[in-house]
Amino acid sequence: MFRFNFQLGKVAIVGICVLVMLSCGSGEIQNFEGIAISADPRVDRIDLRIYLVDRNGIPLIWNQSILSPSVGVSTISEADFTTNAKVYSIRNGKKHKKVYDGRLRDLRWSQELNRLDRLMTAEIPRALIEEDPERDTPFGVITVEVQTEKQGPFTDTLEKTEIYKF
Repeated sequence: MFRFNFQLGKVAIVGICVLVMLSCGSGEIQNFEGIAISADPRVDRIDLRIYLVDRNGIPLIWNQSILSPSVGVSTISEADFTTNAKVYSIRNGKKHKKVYDGRLRDLRWSQELNRLDRLMTAEIPRALIEEDPERDTPFGVITVEVQTEKQGPFTDTLEKTEIYKF
């Protein structure tokens, strides 16, 4: 009986070690190979939705793998992401002057109603966007870069989105 318990204990220890290794993961999101952004202008800020996409531009799905972000033991925190946004004004239909260059604010995991897409939301406060007196439209160009310690950088550009209030 002692021999049986000793062998069972060894199997249990090995099993626990394997589970710990699997649950720790590698800090990578499976199939994460890019981002796609969209913007919603608000009075005081520009709200951004950042979709995590695969190599074909298809949004990744929550809970698709053991390495899903913000789920269980293998959580990938928002703090593990490095972000940068560049905002340009438009003049004569072309990118003109850089009016903001900095990190995204209030980055967090999110989910749209009735959708399973892996999505992060963030914002750019309008107070941080410089005024460009030479611009000829309230629209601009936003380029967002996102990366983790082990993946990226991934970049997407949104053209002709409202950056100034009408």
